[in-house]
Amino acid sequence: MEARPVSRKCISEEIVSQIREMIDHGRLQPGDRLPAERKLAEQFGVSRTTVREGIKILSESGFLTSRQGAGTFVSRPEEGARGGSLIDAVLAGNHDLQDVFEVRKMLEPEIAALAARNGSPDAKTRLEAILMEQEQAIDSGESGAGIDQRFHQALAEASGNPVLREMVSALHEGFSHSRSEEVQSPQRQKASLAAHRAIVEAVRNGHAMQAERAMREHLDEVERIIFDNQREVYSRR
Repeated sequence: MEARPVSRKCISEEIVSQIREMIDHGRLQPGDRLPAERKLAEQFGVSRTTVREGIKILSESGFLTSRQGAGTFVSRPEEGARGGSLIDAVLAGNHDLQDVFEVRKMLEPEIAALAARNGSPDAKTRLEAILMEQEQAIDSGESGAGIDQRFHQALAEASGNPVLREMVSALHEGFSHSRSEEVQSPQRQKASLAAHRAIVEAVRNGHAMQAERAMREHLDEVERIIFDNQREVYSRR
């Protein structure tokens, strides 16, 4: 596979985009094995940790399959199947951000509440680890958008509901526009990190109502920041 070096501020997101493009255009076929992490890191001009993050996002979205001792492969149709025209339509669409946030606010507060009620110790530990990764990424000047997606996926897994887990895994790929580079800002990154801390604390302590409220406030705040920033950009034109 041939990869273009990526710019620092979109790192993992561009890795995901490039590999998706290779799959969509047939340069990577179902069953193909990806090069080793070290080789991919050299091709993209990034760290192995960043490559690992991109592979995680694609694996959780069903595009890649990791096999212990064998490597990472492009998923075959039966492995990566998403199971329905509704989800396929979401993945294919370029949806308005307001519509995206409307759906997220219907689903994700309840997911956070379920994670607080049902989350195992291991699931809560994983959320805390992802939170630390996000903090380190933002401190080093990265957007942390890919880690943000993993955080919300980990919450769905902690909910204990396999249907929600599969829905979030599929739908968040279609929601990527709400995390794209043009809607990132230092203000949004700091707000997301603070909100994620509040959500993790509520989940850790088993406080379902607090987790639900923290998630709802988080999505409301992110939506407000995005549209305020967009209005400011348009007013300067």
